[in-house]
Amino acid sequence: MEPEELFNWLNAYLEKVADVVQSYHGVINKFTGDGIMAVFGVPIKRTSRAGIAIDARNAVDCALALGELLEELNREWAAQGLPQVMMRAGIYTGPIVVGSLGSKNRLEYGVIGDSVNTASRLESVDKHRQPSPCRILVAQETLEYLGDRYEVEAWGPLELKGKERKIQVFRVLGIRKGLALSPNQPTAIELEI
Repeated sequence: MEPEELFNWLNAYLEKVADVVQSYHGVINKFTGDGIMAVFGVPIKRTSRAGIAIDARNAVDCALALGELLEELNREWAAQGLPQVMMRAGIYTGPIVVGSLGSKNRLEYGVIGDSVNTASRLESVDKHRQPSPCRILVAQETLEYLGDRYEVEAWGPLELKGKERKIQVFRVLGIRKGLALSPNQPTAIELEI
């Protein structure tokens, strides 16, 4: 694609992605070229296990909904002769710090912490292992809040860039049969196509 055409195509895609993220009570922290970073459970933190579980489920449900959106868009793009794409999501549940970062001349809503870094590393780990158009990886720390809502596949302990210890990683395959995918109420998620 020509740069201008690619720019318009990405903006159209990212607008649809933003709508899905917001429908699952996520806050988009930043657009990273062809990806986004979204956070669930901000700006008002949840401290109860039940509240954190809602945020973790919202993040996973959002990633699954984005996978469905991607399938629909890929069909449309194929009919238009445009390339089809794949996406990866990394989801990690843990403490973060949020607030205004920058200078008096330029501020932005910032999200920092090891949890953000781990979500990003989950998104990018083993890029060649892409068994479906939408790959969703979660760490054990997120899985502990998900209950039995999802079908998952264990990927085992993986070395993530910049981490001293291996992280137990699982791929989310979908919602267990008989359960519905829908937004809940008001976890870091890193997505890239």
